[in-house]
Amino acid sequence: MKQLIKRILREGLLTEKLTNIDEDVNLLYTSFFEYDVKKLEKTGLITNDLFLVNETNTSILKTEDCVKANESNNCVILINEGSNFYKPSTKKISISVNDDAINYVKDYFGGDLTQGEGLILKEFTEEKIKGSIHHELVHWIDDTLNNRHLSKRLNKTAEAGTLDLNNIPVNSTKFEIQAQIHNIKQLYNKHSDIWDTLSFEDMIKYSPPLNTVFKNLPKVFKTRWIRDLKTRMYRENLLGKNMNNS
Repeated sequence: MKQLIKRILREGLLTEKLTNIDEDVNLLYTSFFEYDVKKLEKTGLITNDLFLVNETNTSILKTEDCVKANESNNCVILINEGSNFYKPSTKKISISVNDDAINYVKDYFGGDLTQGEGLILKEFTEEKIKGSIHHELVHWIDDTLNNRHLSKRLNKTAEAGTLDLNNIPVNSTKFEIQAQIHNIKQLYNKHSDIWDTLSFEDMIKYSPPLNTVFKNLPKVFKTRWIRDLKTRMYRENLLGKNMNNS
């Protein structure tokens, strides 16, 4: 029994749950991204006055889990630094519109987003940005309130988005799925009216981060990741009627 408990703790199964921090996700989105997204929707142009670098910290957050995490692990929140991450060693959370997507639209289309298509367009949507906010806050909360398990893992490896843990790509691990499920929750919030018509692959295509994981994982890890992600989606009532058949 002790070995079973240790294994469950190691896999993070006792802490897996949807974290109710929508209020703080909305706060950060409204404060730092909403104006730019609405202006972009209106003009179709990515200009130099959009998605500017900014900074705040976790003390502005108000939901119960965020307040608890902030008490013992106050972190700087970087806005639009170009990438999304939680780095416990530097006590920083970064939330950003994809810098590569911005540069791509500027370099190839002169900033005219209306000439883009597919996943490029989805990089600048409310649900994509809220998903990124939710994702990184969950990593911070999960790490802080659960004995700094993520910090300990990262201390043993390189802090990079492609690091392997126990020879498993990080994007397919249980603690990463714990954050990915919150990206999916934001997709559901936006597309609940058509959710049951979507296949699993359809849903993946709505999310640039999930689509990247889906495309880049080797087959042996992809199969496991899909299984584990669908299991979490089922538990959280997020698995659409057509998603388990694909």
